[in-house]
Amino acid sequence: MATIAGQQPTIAEPDLQTTIQGWDQAAWSLAALTLVARGDGPPELTTAARDLLAAAGLAAAPGGPLTGLGTAAPGQIASQAAAALHQACALASGRGYEWAAQSDETRLARGHASAQAAVPMIRFMLPMMGDLAGRMAAPGARMLDVGTGVGAAAVASAQQFPQMQVLGIDILDRALDLARQAIAAAGVDDRVTVRKQDVADFADDDGFDMAWLPAPYIAAPALTSGLPRVAAALRAGGWLIVGHGKTGGTPAQDALTRLKTLAHGGTPLDEAAACQLLGEAGLTSVRPIPTPPGAPAITIGQKPT
Repeated sequence: MATIAGQQPTIAEPDLQTTIQGWDQAAWSLAALTLVARGDGPPELTTAARDLLAAAGLAAAPGGPLTGLGTAAPGQIASQAAAALHQACALASGRGYEWAAQSDETRLARGHASAQAAVPMIRFMLPMMGDLAGRMAAPGARMLDVGTGVGAAAVASAQQFPQMQVLGIDILDRALDLARQAIAAAGVDDRVTVRKQDVADFADDDGFDMAWLPAPYIAAPALTSGLPRVAAALRAGGWLIVGHGKTGGTPAQDALTRLKTLAHGGTPLDEAAACQLLGEAGLTSVRPIPTPPGAPAITIGQKPT
């Protein structure tokens, strides 16, 4: 605090170097978490990484399990931490700011993190969505995965519901190549298909019981044009699930959400804007639903029966 004669005391500007050092520790801690959770690093480096996590209360003795991570599996933690690092690195390096310019490693890490979160999220949401669980388990059920990326969430959804057909659409050729590889490796190529398709031009006559639309990865013009098209492609009683960034946190949290969304080339939406889009598309029972910490915000709407 500095004081000048005749003036009120003022608080000194934050020490930028101290701030950078704190953020530097956070970045390296994320890398350490990825390395230890993945479990395939050199022994000496892995031990050093575990020591750093232990200092933060996240690791037990050498060789012991990670602690303080709840029920998350090590693979889920590794994918989530790696995805954050890859995407932040792309932003900082200037190699590309939008999702189309990301590396395969970034896409795969983000896809694996999404897939590992998909099944618990589906289980969490289904009780709030009428008879959707029964519909998805029935023969002939169909799901649309907009912005499918590397297809990881589409594969995980098909594995969760063995009777369900899944269509994934994306505009990125490289992502679709990776998706086809993942689908074949999982042995679900008889039920999961992907195609190059802009949601702004989407049309389907067979209908879907559920559609997933992630606003943080879809540009505003495509979202505005495509959401009504997706809603129209739902079967009567089907549900559209819109994922978007969480707002209403601290100023830093909200600013980070907006930065991530724009870096992905997506559309910043809050609950009110998402509800408005779904209502204007003719859906009913439109409402946000609560999601666990770390999960995106979700707003849902149902096609009238």
